[in-house]
Amino acid sequence: MRTLQDPSLCSLGRTGVATAGLLLGAAVQAQTAQTAQTASTPPTAPPGAITLHYQERPPYSYTTADGQVQGLLVAPTVRAFQRAQLPFHWVKTPSQRQLVLIQASTPSMECGIGWFRNPEREQLGRFSLPLYQDRPYVALTRRNASWPASRTPADLLNDAALPLLVKDGYSYGPLLDGLITQHAANVRRTSAESAQMARMVLAGRAAWMIIAPEEADALLAELGPLGAQLQLSALPGVPDGQYRHLYCNRAVPEALIERLNRVLGER
Repeated sequence: MRTLQDPSLCSLGRTGVATAGLLLGAAVQAQTAQTAQTASTPPTAPPGAITLHYQERPPYSYTTADGQVQGLLVAPTVRAFQRAQLPFHWVKTPSQRQLVLIQASTPSMECGIGWFRNPEREQLGRFSLPLYQDRPYVALTRRNASWPASRTPADLLNDAALPLLVKDGYSYGPLLDGLITQHAANVRRTSAESAQMARMVLAGRAAWMIIAPEEADALLAELGPLGAQLQLSALPGVPDGQYRHLYCNRAVPEALIERLNRVLGER
């Protein structure tokens, strides 16, 4: 979901850890991550390092079979930290936990990758320049459903027979966020990640969910045979996708965000 999910904001129910150290100086080698681990309490970041939180949300961010952290959001993030000569440390963290860490007054430096920018979040943390821009959102629905493909999101959300499933705490961009607020009675909220949300749509707990095309193909493949029971439909009138950013707590100084922005602005 573009509120990116985040990779990353999402499956994403497990908490694991992948660490990557970045050595300062001209001899720095590109290294996106080291072997992923599983831990109930993530290890403390090295002194002076920023903890980067990611989710298992292909293709935005994910852990490969050999424990490497990769994805559309990971590559520009690693490049920015390397070029800015900032040490970092990867931790796999569910999206809601990321918000708690970023929006709380903690002394450690914490950043989540792939977050959408909105006024509420800006009051509680710091955003970088964009890492990536999504393609326009689409609807994920049951394949056997009679889906009104020509109807706009406003029409769909005004129809009580077509409840929308959204992830709690996510932003889907100004247009969709406004419509979701306006038609709250026809919206179902969940803390589940994308794969479980898709299963909820299949079970009839909602008629549709919003998803970025980048995420959709990986999600349907992950679902296996269940994925064949779902379909993607365009949402007329939905603008180009939102930009996904680093979202950091206020313990990360503005000067460090500016160093990252100088690199991100080169692209």
